[in-house]
Amino acid sequence: MIVKSFEVEKIKLNKNHLFLIYGSNQGYKNQVIKKFLEKSFNDEILRFDENEILNNHEQIISSLMNKSLFDDSKTILISRASDKILKFINHVIEKKIEKIKIIINSDNLEKKSKLRNLFEKENDLICIPFYEDSYKSLSIISQNFFREKKIKISQEIINLLIDRSRGDRGNLINELNKIENLSMTKKNID
Repeated sequence: MIVKSFEVEKIKLNKNHLFLIYGSNQGYKNQVIKKFLEKSFNDEILRFDENEILNNHEQIISSLMNKSLFDDSKTILISRASDKILKFINHVIEKKIEKIKIIINSDNLEKKSKLRNLFEKENDLICIPFYEDSYKSLSIISQNFFREKKIKISQEIINLLIDRSRGDRGNLINELNKIENLSMTKKNID
């Protein structure tokens, strides 16, 4: 099932266990993973790269099936995923491993990607695309940030920040944090 990135709060997290997050906007993906998914899952978080999963496929599946008395549930975050991870995901679906949340983070996936098609067509699987932010959305984020922090700054500097971010929210937030730190020592920023 496809869920738009701005509708993430509407997901019933207790019902869904497999999430595919893909797209070129790394900053926005990281923001959603940290602020929404990781906070919502008060579990132990295991982080893997796709190669680690592929190389240790059987050991990871067996460790997921063996439940510990101390761990009620686990969240697995798989980075840099591609269609190669499909075998692992199908294995998890077949075994019906419960109390495991799997978040797959991938770059852009083609329309004909088998991984993307699986997540888009199945109702139990969540697929969230993250596209580049528009100039307008980055401008709104910047203006809200400066208004909230009570930092006076010109529109010219905001435009320069947005151009430097190259459509990625993460880059923009890094630049905004630098300006916030600079504003602690200076009254005017130019």
